[in-house]
Amino acid sequence: MKAIYSLVTALFIGLSLQAQNHIDALRFSQESLWGTARFVSMGGAFGALGGNASSASHNPAGIAVYSSGENSTTLSFINLETTTDYYSGDNASLISRTGNIRLPNINRVSANIFAPEEAGDWNRFNFALGYNTLHNFDHDIEISANQSTDSYIDYIVGQSQGKVYENLDTFGEQLAFDTYLTDTIGSTTNYIGAASGAHAKDQYFKSNRSGIINEIYLSFGTAYKNKLFLGATIGFPTISYTEENHIRESNFEDPSSDLTSFDYRSTLSIDGSGINLKLGLIYKLENWLRYGFAIHTPTYFNVNEEYWSDMHTVFDNGDNYYLKSLYIGINDYDLRTPFKAINSLAIVINKRALLSVDYEYLDYSMAQLSSEIYSYQNANETIESSYSNSYNLKLGAEWRAHPQLSLRAGYSYYGSPYVGELNDASIEYLTMGLGLNINQYFFDLAMVNMISEEDYMIYTNANPASIQTESSHMLFTMGMKF
Repeated sequence: MKAIYSLVTALFIGLSLQAQNHIDALRFSQESLWGTARFVSMGGAFGALGGNASSASHNPAGIAVYSSGENSTTLSFINLETTTDYYSGDNASLISRTGNIRLPNINRVSANIFAPEEAGDWNRFNFALGYNTLHNFDHDIEISANQSTDSYIDYIVGQSQGKVYENLDTFGEQLAFDTYLTDTIGSTTNYIGAASGAHAKDQYFKSNRSGIINEIYLSFGTAYKNKLFLGATIGFPTISYTEENHIRESNFEDPSSDLTSFDYRSTLSIDGSGINLKLGLIYKLENWLRYGFAIHTPTYFNVNEEYWSDMHTVFDNGDNYYLKSLYIGINDYDLRTPFKAINSLAIVINKRALLSVDYEYLDYSMAQLSSEIYSYQNANETIESSYSNSYNLKLGAEWRAHPQLSLRAGYSYYGSPYVGELNDASIEYLTMGLGLNINQYFFDLAMVNMISEEDYMIYTNANPASIQTESSHMLFTMGMKF
């Protein structure tokens, strides 16, 4: 008969300062291609064009381009497919699929146009209120292989060496020790594992991520002689993020071990809120040529994080150990994201066609973690050494095939945030769409294909898995001008 040991049945509130690191800083510093359907279908290259509600979160001078008011909302449908390649052989390649429906933006733009005798050369004061989605975290990953190179047990042993039990990480190393995945030999600080990673075993990893970064904004714009457009946006972004990870190893071929399997699960739940400022201008160099420039200050986030985990080990003799973490880690910390600068150029051809390009510069190494009760010196040093400056390139085109029908296409490249060849993680978007105007109403459709490749380690120093993510994304915007 199997012996089942439930080593703890209650959860207590505790404090952990171990979880935040450079990964958190990068995760909440990145954005992706979101906006109204017209904005997205042109690759997000609207920095020198304006006249679109998504301008508030990119180049707020675009709000000043409006000569009439507008209400709009967008509905999005997205499907992601992730393919992983880990070692080689049977079951080394897995495919995961994720899908969702979202409401990525709701916007209201009010245009206040003044007669020259009332306001002189500064002939308008526009404002906009709404929210835009900046980034979507929904993503499932599965990794599997039979391999004899490394093991999560080896990682736990390495993290434990030289520490007395009281100094072991509550959420990992203590769980492993208390479920006999590791043990001491010779002294209380010398650890061994229940099995060696040098022998073959089945290794499986699954990560389920969900969440979003939204921004509620208030934007203002004005124009000088209909030639120079200026704008400012105060943004209030919010973070909602959940990540559930599962590592399982089984079928150990280590002849000296009686370990059958172990499962380690961890859950991370994060919410946060922040503030930032965006300033921008659009200048008509000629009637057919426009230049745009915008700068985004860093976003200053206050982040709340909860973290918990459990370990389950099974041995050949029937012993079965299950342990939940003694604490729920609850942490508050501050995050400063990098600033962003955007240069844009657009060509207007006979009021029937548009060509536009945006170049965005940002430096991910400038992100920083801080707290009143903990020094993040090591994490911030890792941010500086692991991440670098990067750029995003956006191209867009629109052709008015009929007074009521426009056809659009675009391309976006989001550069890798990593130093050198450390990792790629660049993202490419191919976009297309159309727009229909009927009196004061408009309807826009966008279709997006995204491709991204990166290396991913299921734990520190593990062999990296190659991950390719491809998404199909459709957005539908409807609105009314007034």
